[in-house]
Amino acid sequence: MAVDWRKNFDLKHPSLKPLWVRILAVVLSAGWAIAELFIGSPFWAIPFAVAALYMAYVFFLSPDRHYFNEPTEPGA
Repeated sequence: MAVDWRKNFDLKHPSLKPLWVRILAVVLSAGWAIAELFIGSPFWAIPFAVAALYMAYVFFLSPDRHYFNEPTEPGA
């Protein structure tokens, strides 16, 4: 029985629909990348910066961004 690891990186999870949560995720990841640069660890700054850029693209620029503006419940 294989575990699908891609489910752990699902950026279309319902908990990520509120705008403030998406902004917070991008800001925290980018901030951590900057913190890693300041403490002299560019190796760890790169993955956090890439994560922040990828989340910003998916949340705010991608063609599928309309998903985050749809209501969470069918009747809402």
